[in-house]
Amino acid sequence: MTSAPPLTPETVETRAGVLRAAIVLISEHGMDGMTMRQVAHASGLSTGTINYHFTNKRGLILAALDAAPSVSIDVASQDAGTALRALLRGFVLDDDERHAWWRFWIEVTAQAARDPDLRDRQRNRALTQQQAVEELIARAITDGQLRSDLDPALVSAPLLALAYGLVLQQLLSPDSATVRRASDALEGSLRELATI
Repeated sequence: MTSAPPLTPETVETRAGVLRAAIVLISEHGMDGMTMRQVAHASGLSTGTINYHFTNKRGLILAALDAAPSVSIDVASQDAGTALRALLRGFVLDDDERHAWWRFWIEVTAQAARDPDLRDRQRNRALTQQQAVEELIARAITDGQLRSDLDPALVSAPLLALAYGLVLQQLLSPDSATVRRASDALEGSLRELATI
């Protein structure tokens, strides 16, 4: 068995470009409609090169899901309130890349209902995200940015449910007014949790 070549900055960027192309193509054509030939064309590589690095279409889809820029950020380097606000900002579809990511996410989530491996991956992503939000809320409470009477576990689930629901609204009505309302709703939710 031949091992993949060592990762260099160029191969990391090439891999990232292939994964971005797969995410956009899946968001446009669905998982079944996206072809390796389309990914090759969009990334400027041969299908053989893509198959070498990702084995097959399923391998590429799983790698795209694992590497996709989920709504997570480096929360350790920021104060909790800023990090929480930045994390929630990822649910506001105000640029093409974020819009494509969420269409991709919806497609993968729909397929996950019939695919146990995808379901496990999506569930793990959701749990990791909820834990990150709980930790940020706990830190923000400790820092005096959020009310001290809040339970991070009880607050994180409805906050994320609101954020996911707002994503659906923005995908169904992709206009600037809907995007602005989503942003305002998330900001309003944070204000309701803030100390007075």
